[in-house]
Amino acid sequence: MLNKLDYRNGTVEQSLDAVRFAKEMDESLSFRKIRDCLSLKEILDAREVIITGCGDSWMAGIAMKPVFEQVAGVKVTPMRNIEFTRYYPAEKLSSNPNSPLVIGVSISGTVSRAIEAIQRAAHYGANTLAITNNTESPLAMSANRVLALDMPYIQGSPGILSYIASTMALLQIAIRIGRVRGNFNPAEEDAYRKAVLDHCLSYADVMEQMDDQMWRLAQTWKDFKAYDFVGDNADWATAFFGSAKIVECFGGLTTCDDSEDWCHINYFLRDPEQIGTLVIANSESGSFNRIQETVKAMKRIGRPVLVVTDADKSEFVDGVEVCTLPKAKYSWIKPLMQHLPMDIMAGYMMAFKGTQCYRAEDQERWGEPEGFNRIKNSHIEIL
Repeated sequence: MLNKLDYRNGTVEQSLDAVRFAKEMDESLSFRKIRDCLSLKEILDAREVIITGCGDSWMAGIAMKPVFEQVAGVKVTPMRNIEFTRYYPAEKLSSNPNSPLVIGVSISGTVSRAIEAIQRAAHYGANTLAITNNTESPLAMSANRVLALDMPYIQGSPGILSYIASTMALLQIAIRIGRVRGNFNPAEEDAYRKAVLDHCLSYADVMEQMDDQMWRLAQTWKDFKAYDFVGDNADWATAFFGSAKIVECFGGLTTCDDSEDWCHINYFLRDPEQIGTLVIANSESGSFNRIQETVKAMKRIGRPVLVVTDADKSEFVDGVEVCTLPKAKYSWIKPLMQHLPMDIMAGYMMAFKGTQCYRAEDQERWGEPEGFNRIKNSHIEIL
C-alpha cells in the first residue's frame, strides 16, 4: 500500500501550509502598512485602477476584481503586462492627476514586462504602486509607491503561497480604498479584514480531508492525456491558476475556459474519458446554474469530473467528484484559498511521475541560457 507521506514534495507542503502562511501574511499586511502605501489624496484622485501582471500575478488581478468593484467602488481593469505595455492607449494614462492608479504585481520584481508596465505608466503620468516581495528590485525602484509583502519562508515550488500573498494584498488595498472613499465606516472596515482572516483559518478544518481526497484522485488521474479547467468570472482565475500548476509541476497538457464556451467548444474534445476535468463552482456566482448544467454535460459524455465548490455535493449530478470548501462571509474572499485542492493534486501527480517542477530535470533545454531572453532579460521598451 502506498504511503502518502512518501509522495510529499514542496508543492504539496506549500499547499498544506496555507493556513499558517495566510495568518502570517495577515499580520504582515497590517493596517498601518496598507494605510501608508497610498495617501488619502492618491486614493481619492484615482478614478480607475489598473492591475497588471504576468502569469499568477495577472490571475491575482482577475481574482480580486470583484472586491474592487463591490467594496472599493472603483472601476478596475486587470490586464496582462504585454497588453498594458504595448497596446493600452498612452493618452489614457495622462488624462487626470494620479489617475489611473496602476498596480504592478510581481513577487520577484525582476520580470521585464512587469518593470516595463510600471515604467510606462509613470512615463505618461499615471500613479504607480508596486506589490512585490523585493523592495530593492527594479519594479520597486520604478514605482511611486511600494507595498512590501514581507512573506514568511516558502519552500521552493510553483508559486502557491505567493499567490495567496498577492491576492491578499490586493484585497486589503481594495478594502482601504473603500473606507477612504466613504463606502463604509471604520467598524465595517475591521469586520471586512476579520472576515478575510476567519475564512483563511477555516481551512484548517478541511485540510486533512482535502489532502486525502486529492491524494486518492491523483492516483487515478495522473496518466490522463490532458486536463480541462472551467470557471466563470473570478473563478476563471482560480481555474487558470490550477491549470498553470499542472503545467509547472509536470508539464501536463491543459486548457481553461468558462462554462458557456466550454459547452460550445471543449465539449467536442476526443477521448473524453482521458481528460481530467476540474470545475470551480462558487455557489454565489451569477452563473451557478449554468455551471451545474455544464457539469451534467461533462458527466454525460464520459468526462472524469472534479467540482471544487462551497456548495453541497447534492447540488451536482451523481457520479462526479465533489470537493466541498468552507463558505465565506463575502464571496470576493473565496479566490484566496479555493485553488488549494488543485494545487495538492498537481503536487502528488508530479511525485507519481517522478518529475521536477519547471522541467528542472531538463534545464539544458528549458532554462534561460545566455542570449535567450525569456522572462527576466527581455528587452524593455516604452511605447
